Amino acid sequence: MNGKDSLGECYLDDLSDCLDCRSASSSDDESDSSSIVIRKRRPVPLIYSDSEDEDMNNNVEDNNDTWSTNDKSIILEPFEGSSGVKIMPSSSESVMDIVNLFIGSDLIEHFVRESNRYHYQIVEKYRITSKTKKWKDVTVTEMKKFLGLIILMGQVKKDILYDYWSTDPSIETPFFSKVMSRNRFLQIMQSWHFCNNNDISPNSHRLVKVQPVIDYFKEKFNNVYKPDQQLSLDECVIPWRGRLSIKTYNPAKITKYGILVRVLSEARTGYVSNFCVYAADGKKLEETVLSVIGPYKNMWHHIYQDNYYNSVNIAKIFFKNKLRLCGTIRKNRGLPQILQTVKLSRGQHQFLRNGNILLQVWNNGKRNVNMISTIHSAQMVESRNRSRTSHCPIQKPISIIDYNKYLKGVDRADQYLSYYSIFRKTKKWTKRVVMFFINCALFNSFKVYTTLNGQKITYKNFLHKAALSLIEDCETEEQGSETGEPHGNHTDSRSDNGNPTISPEQKICTYISKLEDFIDDYQAKADEHRKAIKANRGNCLTKHNKDSL
Repeated sequence: MNGKDSLGECYLDDLSDCLDCRSASSSDDESDSSSIVIRKRRPVPLIYSDSEDEDMNNNVEDNNDTWSTNDKSIILEPFEGSSGVKIMPSSSESVMDIVNLFIGSDLIEHFVRESNRYHYQIVEKYRITSKTKKWKDVTVTEMKKFLGLIILMGQVKKDILYDYWSTDPSIETPFFSKVMSRNRFLQIMQSWHFCNNNDISPNSHRLVKVQPVIDYFKEKFNNVYKPDQQLSLDECVIPWRGRLSIKTYNPAKITKYGILVRVLSEARTGYVSNFCVYAADGKKLEETVLSVIGPYKNMWHHIYQDNYYNSVNIAKIFFKNKLRLCGTIRKNRGLPQILQTVKLSRGQHQFLRNGNILLQVWNNGKRNVNMISTIHSAQMVESRNRSRTSHCPIQKPISIIDYNKYLKGVDRADQYLSYYSIFRKTKKWTKRVVMFFINCALFNSFKVYTTLNGQKITYKNFLHKAALSLIEDCETEEQGSETGEPHGNHTDSRSDNGNPTISPEQKICTYISKLEDFIDDYQAKADEHRKAIKANRGNCLTKHNKDSL
């Protein structure tokens, strides 16, 4: 491998689970605004793999492995899993009942409990402001409204959060002010918390602040729906540019800075079956992969993954756990020397086999593509693509055709998650992570809904119905009772002349209160002067007449 190819392959590599040496601080209080002012230019840090020793060892052909040029037909074991919806909703046609399978009342109650606890912890620790004095405990009803508005914000895009409550006729969206006042929404957003800070110690895991939510969604994703035999393992990046010890950087990605999440999805639908958040805890690559695939071992699932996760050693570990894999492989992950240096023309291929493990190199006209598979033989089949010169179908290895077909699961999920995303700008990385998993839960709900009903509904309409169901369900519960808002009704009403009118229940700010006191004092003094003038009016005329004589 020459220096240019080595550098290119390094930049195309994804990130690893090694300890992150790029961020010295784990502060979570810095904004993740997209505009960053770089005060001092620093050298770009190197990105290391999970284990440098492992890569160096894998770069040498294992003498214990015997590779042969004789191919054999693969007899695949029958799939021992059971796919489909395993926890049925009360009504398969109700959007809200299906959403409740993933975002249940127990999770909302957890949000309410920890948010209220966090508020009082902050009050004890910091100075009490006037806004804090007006605090009222968050209720389950308010939390549902809060989540419903966040979902709607993913469809109604505005740059500034305050614009959702603007009274400017050109940009106003009155529905938001009818559901919840702006101040109350900001109060809930600021106090939105997910764990008890008193339980956090200096030796706690780096994800301790969001661990309860992570465990909750892992259980829901794994239990509500079971995927088909074909699974795809890839990664998503939660955008984040603030200072954070678990933040990763990959120049080859569109989202270069962020929190890395390894996602296991159903290849056919993109349903998020399991995930693992990168925490820079120094795990080996095998441990990371097996932790994500753990719930689906011993069922003969077929895992499709890219060259970051594949190696000859991982293929052996997978097969021992009744898993088969297919994907691209790097040259330093156990590829024999003869396949590393082979020179092929367009369409040519060469392979070696060791038991169930197939290593195959195929030239696509631009470069060699290295494949590893325990699912396929070295058979070449016709693809849908045609040659530009002969117009004949291009012959490809069957492993590459299936790889291109089934690896799209995570990409499909990531594409849906980018549509109408509920991400909001926030100074807390914990909120960004929880919003990502709420987004995944809504996407999984959509997939379960379409599976049960078989009817075509757009993802946008599904999210819209889910948001309205959360809000309307609250309005039904609170009929005949108080809304739970701290300042009464804040809906904007206007008089005939266009000026806003203030209801008697609404509070008045300090400036207006002082101004009214001044006006009252002025009016009182003016009344005294009027009375004095009226009482002395006759005396003044008499005195004037006497002086004129």
